[in-house]
Amino acid sequence: MQVLRLPLLAFLLGLYCCQHASAQAPPATTAQKKFDPPRILAVLRPNDTGESRPGDGDQRLYYIDKGQEVSINRGDILNVYREKKVHPALARGMRIFIGTITITESQNGSSMGTFTTGARMNLPIIKFKVPLKGDLVVPRLIIDSGVLFNPGDFSLAANAGAEFAKVAQFIKNFSPGKIIIEGHTDSDGDDSGNQTLSEQRASEVVKFLINTYSFITDGMMEAKGYGENQPIVPNDTPDNKKLNRRIEVIVWE
Repeated sequence: MQVLRLPLLAFLLGLYCCQHASAQAPPATTAQKKFDPPRILAVLRPNDTGESRPGDGDQRLYYIDKGQEVSINRGDILNVYREKKVHPALARGMRIFIGTITITESQNGSSMGTFTTGARMNLPIIKFKVPLKGDLVVPRLIIDSGVLFNPGDFSLAANAGAEFAKVAQFIKNFSPGKIIIEGHTDSDGDDSGNQTLSEQRASEVVKFLINTYSFITDGMMEAKGYGENQPIVPNDTPDNKKLNRRIEVIVWE
């Protein structure tokens, strides 16, 4: 992996110059631009002097080419994807989820954060087991399924409206061309039933959003269910199972 070989001060000065030049550019047209997913711009170690030191691996900071101007703020957790070309005939590569970045600092034009590895980083197709320059960083919103749905069911809870308002505002902030709604469950029950439930819940969220908000259209929404197969924490305690029962709203493009 290529790690930035410049002193921290010089790197930050370069970021400032790019942002200052952007601020002096002519104003953009009022037409709304299609969302372009952020990418990792550079990788930096704290107190970087250009030398790699033992023990620094888990302390890397990841600089992203977008920040507050696209509603990426401190404390946000974003999905990180590696794009892999699977066949020359395909115009676009496959996106593989490799982990998350927690944003520690954000400003107009850039942000930075720390990385948490996902289970799919160990897939054989992933050659380099750390985030790389150019990896996609995708905004997401996580909602507790218990707030939206009745237990073990895909019918919407009576008080789900306030949570959907948060989802709608999240989508509006990014003006995306495509949103993916993912359904996830814990490991209780059988795998097949959990898969079906997650798909049904994701579809119900999509239907509600399309029917309620005029700026959310059928063409920009996709529902996916993953059952119990993508936990964010081990399903070994009631609290952890609650975290895994979730809906994820992902800004895809």
